[in-house]
Amino acid sequence: MIHIITSENRHLYGPQLWAMHEERRRQCVEKNGWVDLVVLDGGEVDDYDDDRAIYLLGFDDEMRLEVGLRLRPTDDRCMLADKFPHLIAPGETPKKGPDVWEATRLFTTEVYRDRKGAGRGQRVFEVWAAAFEHALRHGVTRFVGMIDMQLYPGILNSPIDTRLVGIPRAYQYGVAAGSEIAVSPELLARVLESICRESPVGYEVDALDMMAFGDLAAVQRQVKRAMTPQLGAGAERDETLAAETLYRLHDTKTAARRIWDDRGHGTRTLHA
Repeated sequence: MIHIITSENRHLYGPQLWAMHEERRRQCVEKNGWVDLVVLDGGEVDDYDDDRAIYLLGFDDEMRLEVGLRLRPTDDRCMLADKFPHLIAPGETPKKGPDVWEATRLFTTEVYRDRKGAGRGQRVFEVWAAAFEHALRHGVTRFVGMIDMQLYPGILNSPIDTRLVGIPRAYQYGVAAGSEIAVSPELLARVLESICRESPVGYEVDALDMMAFGDLAAVQRQVKRAMTPQLGAGAERDETLAAETLYRLHDTKTAARRIWDDRGHGTRTLHA
């Protein structure tokens, strides 16, 4: 499961979001050496961490952060187009528009990199799959961003077709290039196939989930149960809530959320 965090549900993720900013400091400033970035109270932030930012975060079973990605609409401003226009070749399609989102600040944590056994190595593709799911629901056709060319060989071997939009250029910390990903149902299907998944990966937790299950860890456990085929009912599992969680996972028109909302305070808490 990848948590999709928007301005609507951001208030539910205070400690988790600050853990993200702290991890960005470790990755971007301490590891990559990008000392010109802003660090506030131990976390890396920039002017694109505003109300329009969408954060996609993955956690382990103890809610320790493993992977993260930031998305943001570009109809008002875009880091690539506005701050690094020299990375865009003449004649390229516009990198700002209502159907274009910018993808930045992708990272994994030591918790993730130290993981052993089945599933290791999939979280980056899970966060991309969740990003494509969310983008397709909002009519987005392209992601733009920037790539440090040290990472480009690995990108070429991934199921995600990433196109360079200009000649790579030297910058203070290496060589970078502007990039673009064409978002489509076919791309999403290919990424899901690469991680052996059929069900949706991303989930937007809201107040109704918290009312039903109690806290983020319990919501995550319940959603993961709904994502996993069950051979039989478990003693601690509320089958009605599990079925509704599965419905919400596949709900693209918010019908399931309206059903839960109509119940209001009648929805009972399950300690999943």
